[in-house]
Parts: sequence; C-alpha cells; structure tokens
Amino acid sequence: MLKVSKSLSEIAVLRGGKKDFKLSLQEGLEVLQSLTKLGYHPLDVLIDSEGVWTSKGKATDAHHIFTIAHTVVDTTRSTHEAYQELAKKMHIPLLFSQANKVTMDREDMYRILRQQNVKVPNTFTVRAAAPLKNSLFRELWSKYHTPLMIRPLKKTEGAPSRLIKLFSDLEKTIREYHEKGIDMQILTYRKAQTHSVALLPKFRREKVYTPLFVETFNVHNEIPHKDSIVRPHMQAPQIKKDHMKALATKVYDALDLQGPATVDIISYNNDHVVVNVDTSPSLRKDGRFMKALETTGVDAGHYIHSHIQNELDR
Repeated sequence: MLKVSKSLSEIAVLRGGKKDFKLSLQEGLEVLQSLTKLGYHPLDVLIDSEGVWTSKGKATDAHHIFTIAHTVVDTTRSTHEAYQELAKKMHIPLLFSQANKVTMDREDMYRILRQQNVKVPNTFTVRAAAPLKNSLFRELWSKYHTPLMIRPLKKTEGAPSRLIKLFSDLEKTIREYHEKGIDMQILTYRKAQTHSVALLPKFRREKVYTPLFVETFNVHNEIPHKDSIVRPHMQAPQIKKDHMKALATKVYDALDLQGPATVDIISYNNDHVVVNVDTSPSLRKDGRFMKALETTGVDAGHYIHSHIQNELDR
C-alpha cells in the first residue's frame, strides 16, 4: 500500500451527470475502488440528470464539495457546466474532466503534427459555413479510396464517425451533417493494426510516462469502438516499443498537452501514422487507456495519488 497522508481532507469523485449517466457511474466506481485499495477514503458524489448533487445520502452542492476536498476527480464527461467554471474560480483542478479537453479540432491537430514531420492521414475538410458545390462529391469519390471515413472535426453528440462505401451515402452524409452545421473531415479509412499509447504527465519521476502500447482488434471492417477487443502488446520487440513511445511523446509535446492522453497509431506502408489523439480518455477498465496503464501495474488511483504527492511537494 502506498504512503497516504491522513492529515489531508477529502478526495471527491464526481460521477453521473447529464452526458452518459450509466457510463460515468461505472467509471467513477472504478476510480473509487482504486483509491480505496490505496488506503484513501474518497467521497462519492452523485450528480443526477437534473444536476442535483448528493453525497452520503444527503443533498450537497459544488461549493461545499470544493471547500472540503483537496482533490476532485470528474468522471461525468460533461462540459460547460457551472460547477466546472466554479472549480476554475476556486483553483480546484478537476482530474480526468472533459472540461480539460484541448479546444483544437482534428484538422488543427493534424496541421501541427504535419509541421513536426509526424505522419498523419491525408484529409479534406468540409466547412458548414461554406456552400456545398455539386462537383464536390465526385471530386472526393475520385480522390479518396473506399471506404471513406466522414467524421466531425470535433466530437459531436449525435454525429458519429461513419464509414462510406457507396457514392450515394457519401452525398447523403455530407449533406446531412452540413445541414446540421457540423464541420467535417473526410479521409480514406485504412483497415490496419491500431496501436494505442497512454501518456501520463509527471508520473513515476518522468516528464511524460508511457506504459506498453495496446492493440485494438475489430472482428469486422468497422471503426474501433468502446466494445472492441483491446490487448497489450507484451511480446513486441524492444525497438518497436521504444519507437512507439518516442512517437507518442513527440505528439504529446508538439500539441503542448498537459493532462492524460491516448495517441492512436496505425501501421501502413511500413510506416507509423498518427490517426487520433484523445485528450480526455475513458477510465473504463476495458478501454485502451486503462488497458495500457495496466501493462505496468498502474490504474487511475496511482495517478491521482501521484498528483496529490506532487502538489504536496510544490
């Protein structure tokens, strides 16, 4: 068991919320269990779909929790909430909060990475503010190999990434998202091995800590999703482990990231291509972020403990 200071006040874990109540309950519970195993006595704070806060069976509110807690873990996956703004005013960091997400969109990320000579997919951007030309669909169909992927420049509720195999679906999807005011990124979808590298800042005496990478397996020709099988790459050659770590760290530094993240990389044409950077990774046990941390015996509780110790040492 790690050395836990008994003089500290509460660690609060926020779970529930409006975004994905069921998933947040699960992720938050896993964080609570992890902290308990380390010797902490975290405060379980439930936020219902109406935004009402309860803890220990009694009503409470954000101001009270932020007053008694020295560390707050936000697993609600909510954004632009009043309590998140209050936390900023009270200088309370919200660990693992969606409010900490990097504001740049996918094309901005790709542009910065291209400038740093990091290989990323060739893409085309369709802006919702620009009128659609009838010639656009044929140009895209001729330029990119199928299947095509159409995805919002920023993750958008109700607008998932889609694989396109038919010309009619290409036009239909672009028009649908355009009418909804959604900016889109279009690229060729490569069915290739997807490797994911988890990154934790200021952990285990490293500026950026990276455990072993994991691989996502898809039974069908589909986009990786939360139910995809994720397995660690324990037997990978050391040279590949080192290369993946170096590439992920280069991406982390290039984007000037500050919190936990996951970098997704595919192997294509004897090269490694960065396809995605998740700056607010899921804390599900079977997700790629937590599976990667598990390869070196790390979980969310260890990182939170390290964060607390770093704050005490400042």
